[in-house]
Amino acid sequence: MSVWSWENRQANGSSLVHRAVGLIARQVEEENDRWFLWIPVYFAAGIGLYFALPGEPALHSIIAALIITLSLCFATRRIPLFWLLSVASFCMSLGFADISFRTYSMKQPTLEQSGGFMKLTGWVEKIEARLPRGYRVTLRPFDSTNKKTKSLPYRVRFTSRFDAVPHTGSAVEVRLRLRPVPEPVMPGGFDFSRKAYYVGLGAVGFALAPAKPLDPAPAAPLDIRLRAKIDGLRHQIEQRILKITPGERGAVVVALITGERGRIPEATLRALRHSGLAHMLAISGLHMALMAGSLFWLLRMGAAAVPFLALRCPIKKWAAILALLGGGFYFVISGGSIATQRAFLMMCIVFTAILLDRPALTLRNVALAACVILILFPESLLDVSFQMSFAAVTALVAVYERTSKRKSSTTTLSIWGNLMRKGFWYLGGIALTTLVAGIAVAPFAAYHFHHLAQFSLLANLGAMPPFGLIVMPAALVSLITMPFGFEALPLQIMAWGIDQVVGVAKEVSSWPSASVRVATMPVASLLALSVGGLWLCLWRTPWRFAGLGIASLGLLMAGSAPRPDLLVGRDGKLLAVRTQDDTLSVTGGKKASYSLEQWLSADGDSRDPVLALKGDNFKCDELACIAKVKGKTVAFVRHPAALAEECSRADIIIAQIPINHRCPKVRVKVDRIDLWSDGAHALYLDGQSIRIETVAQSRGERPWSRTITRRRKRSAPDGNAYADEDNAPE
Repeated sequence: MSVWSWENRQANGSSLVHRAVGLIARQVEEENDRWFLWIPVYFAAGIGLYFALPGEPALHSIIAALIITLSLCFATRRIPLFWLLSVASFCMSLGFADISFRTYSMKQPTLEQSGGFMKLTGWVEKIEARLPRGYRVTLRPFDSTNKKTKSLPYRVRFTSRFDAVPHTGSAVEVRLRLRPVPEPVMPGGFDFSRKAYYVGLGAVGFALAPAKPLDPAPAAPLDIRLRAKIDGLRHQIEQRILKITPGERGAVVVALITGERGRIPEATLRALRHSGLAHMLAISGLHMALMAGSLFWLLRMGAAAVPFLALRCPIKKWAAILALLGGGFYFVISGGSIATQRAFLMMCIVFTAILLDRPALTLRNVALAACVILILFPESLLDVSFQMSFAAVTALVAVYERTSKRKSSTTTLSIWGNLMRKGFWYLGGIALTTLVAGIAVAPFAAYHFHHLAQFSLLANLGAMPPFGLIVMPAALVSLITMPFGFEALPLQIMAWGIDQVVGVAKEVSSWPSASVRVATMPVASLLALSVGGLWLCLWRTPWRFAGLGIASLGLLMAGSAPRPDLLVGRDGKLLAVRTQDDTLSVTGGKKASYSLEQWLSADGDSRDPVLALKGDNFKCDELACIAKVKGKTVAFVRHPAALAEECSRADIIIAQIPINHRCPKVRVKVDRIDLWSDGAHALYLDGQSIRIETVAQSRGERPWSRTITRRRKRSAPDGNAYADEDNAPE
């Protein structure tokens, strides 16, 4: 090759690089006003990076990251593209530091092992109906009769099946059976203990006797006294609702007004989930918009009807202030969940924009709401309610921004023509909203709940008109008239509208394949779908369509997660093996359990858990069970008397008891002590390779996970299993 041709290629390559950099710089300049929208995304990326670590970061590394990224921001402030990258890195560092500080500040004592029977005295912080199974009580203890307990958890949650239920704010003494907060039922499964850590919940259990009130009782903390006042008001509202609309209708009315869903029958909940209408029960942006928006419209219309006020006063701003107060009252009595917090904060920003004569519904306001919630509660990033609510509202506002500039029609129509046109636009709006929101939340529904409602568009077209035009306006009127004792008529109208909604849900959910089960999707797939959706929604110029390509990669990866060939329950009572027809066969239980339900759900299996429990792939006697999986023999040992025989013929031994003697021919041994220290196990068989994953490995050493010293070595780093420590490499 000549020197000239080599220099020519270098020049061409340099030209291509310059063109690419110039193209990106031009896009950055055109999207100058949209970069703010990415701040919560980068902040969330820092939070996600923290949760992805196997252990806690060192303090000096957090400080160093903040200093380095801030220095880069100052050093590159005259180079726009690199300055933007530096700001993005700094926002990620802020998110990482924020969640690290939050984790440190939430450290509280927890119950490390089952505490047996104990008496606790404490203040009742929260009571949730779980009818007909009783009530769930959250207690903030201040004393214990168990002398072995070194320090009390900040909060304890227990189930009470007794008729006598204490009221919020009261000091009680209760005899409990407590245990640590449950771990995931499988590696990579939902980690309730992580969620419990950030709310100060240190133990769960059930009551052995009715709670006894303390007399005299110490004064409760201020926050519990305030909660007691609010819960007292909520209880009065619930009783007045149930008196007028008893049964299932009243339970749904209570759920929509106070957020208490424990009275709704399971069959109704299932119908709403399978039809894609479950979002109507979660008090979020839809409910807040209908309540506060309806109040704003009524107040403004009423003031406009008075010429003196309409001509001399800023009635729009007055209506916004009063609607904001009304929305705040609804937020207080509805329980204040994460979705409700997001909706209320968004509503505050919208009405503040009205007061400042600024556009109300913009992506900038959505970004501000996300920033506030992530700064105050960074752990909410992993909450499915946060993910789905912000995915839906971001997609809807992005579509609204692109469709709101359409020209209004100047055609003169008759009254009936106008009504028909408005009805068409209303139904079209419902269809568009449902379609956009459904697409936005589908990846999160598939990832967390492992099912998709196929006919949600049709269900929402049938249910949203009565819900939006009858149910929620009647709820608003009932709350306004309740202090005067005139709530009976609006509550009955609301109940009639609920009958129509529930009827649609039951009809649609009864259709074949209304709800489709999907297997676990990898985290990388969810991330690609999320980034692709954000790229499509947040940018404005044509390069936003590159988000479709990113999302397509996420769809291609959705089915790539390997499924385990063996699953061992965290208590050693359940064992599931994969059969030749690619389903799970389970032994070790007589009735459906939470672990089994989660295993089947993660496997995309819609069978009744009782059918999986038949264990058709196992041959069992009183001492052990045997199964064949991909040519390997699996023994499930229940009694020590079976160990000698199973050690001589099995490739894999799962034992409910400790294995105290050698089994040279066995490649993998998982016994009671392994399960106690590492939690549930998942085994993957690939030819001669056997890979083991445990809950302890997937969680890492975090403040919400147990740290237990193992009694013996386990698998090699590459996942190959060894029979015992003598055969394992050093």
